[in-house]
Amino acid sequence: AAVCAAVVLFSGCGASVQVQQLTIPGERGSIHATLTTPANAENMPAVVICHGFTGSRSGDGHFAPLAADLAAQGIATVRLDFPGCGNSTEPFTAYTLSNMTDDVESAITYMQQTYGTGRTALVGHSMGGRLASLYPQRRGGITALALWSPANGAGLRGMEFLNIDDFSAVEALAAEAEASGSISTWGVDVSGTLFTEMRDSDPNAALRESALPTLLTYTGHEGILSDTTQAETIAAVESLPDGRVVLEPFAEGNHNYLSEDAATAAALDKALRETTVAFLVEYLK
Repeated sequence: AAVCAAVVLFSGCGASVQVQQLTIPGERGSIHATLTTPANAENMPAVVICHGFTGSRSGDGHFAPLAADLAAQGIATVRLDFPGCGNSTEPFTAYTLSNMTDDVESAITYMQQTYGTGRTALVGHSMGGRLASLYPQRRGGITALALWSPANGAGLRGMEFLNIDDFSAVEALAAEAEASGSISTWGVDVSGTLFTEMRDSDPNAALRESALPTLLTYTGHEGILSDTTQAETIAAVESLPDGRVVLEPFAEGNHNYLSEDAATAAALDKALRETTVAFLVEYLK
């Protein structure tokens, strides 16, 4: 990997945390990523943080402080820009479940080969949560999952956010994309491959099959995910031996765990980090 920049931050408890902006070798070329590691850590656990549809490795401002909090607990994190997002130089049509799965695997391989990391967990928001749900079934090697508002509707329902008020419009978009190769929506060109892969995937069935320790959160104002998707995903996680569903702290948040009220937004971010860190420390350390 080519390290572009590095900066040392300091946590509140005085332990140094190293943050690096780098590129990781991937199946299709370089993957832009941010690596956060605790100082002088050996055989540390690792977490790969996966953003949502049209998002980036900033994670609406949540990912950097989460990474710092995990580093303070001796856990490394790597957060990626998926194809067509953030600093990625690929077109958005490369944003497919299979390509993102490859990128997560490349990140895990890089961490293991470079730092000798051990136990590995995934944190995923929205579409990143769907990817995280599917990943253990496809590639294995994962110890725990933390899912923030995952887009886990079965099959094409996972794309309901494109038009939450009219699912037939989503089906029409899928048909056109699969016939022509891509479709323009939400300001990006979405490939027919993504629609096909979504149609062929069932993340909640994958969660049940993998049966990993799983944290699930949803907010009170999701807006772009249906009540059915939320209920089915909650039921799937509650069925797991080590499944944990946390909802109440996020009742005032939107799908991105944000609020127009600054105090509420700060409280949402704090609760999201504390809930996630406590869960990951329990299963990774």
